[in-house]
Amino acid sequence: MRLAITGNPGVGKHTTAKFVAKKIQGSRIIDINKFAIDKNAILRKDTKYGIDVDVKRLRKMINDELRTITSDIAIIGHLAPYVLRPSDVRHVIVLRRSPYELVKTLEQRKYSLEKIRENVASEILGVSLYDALKTFGKNKIVELDTTGKRPNYIADEIILSMQKEIVSQIGIVDWLSLVYTKGDLHNFLEY
Repeated sequence: MRLAITGNPGVGKHTTAKFVAKKIQGSRIIDINKFAIDKNAILRKDTKYGIDVDVKRLRKMINDELRTITSDIAIIGHLAPYVLRPSDVRHVIVLRRSPYELVKTLEQRKYSLEKIRENVASEILGVSLYDALKTFGKNKIVELDTTGKRPNYIADEIILSMQKEIVSQIGIVDWLSLVYTKGDLHNFLEY
């Protein structure tokens, strides 16, 4: 198993990956952000904007790491489309979450207002899904809505999708229509 779990910050990637790893015993998790920090692939740390990663260097380092791993592996992080190649993974899961829930999650994590707006706008516009499609192609991708769902349930959905019991689905989430219909478009996308 070579699995990538990606999506915007706050959609449940890391928590879900832990449940996937428990269900697929002997599997290993590579957290892209932690890997970048541990391997010093950081260009700049900023309290306002977070971490700037050296994507070229990180891509090479992850590629080298993947060559040495023979066990099942889940690679987690919003940077997956930028540091992984299509041949690095068999399955790509793009997790999505309602912007209404996402705001609460990012506020709990003490994100700045600017960072919250940036990440929520990215989620509404489907940037993570678009980037994953551009890198990996539609045949490897399953888009899952995590809104109101427990991580262990999402982990089960991931495993079923890898076993081809759930047909690959993309384009099932439309947050733009949701926030437009509720009259909140300006709240989320106006700066």
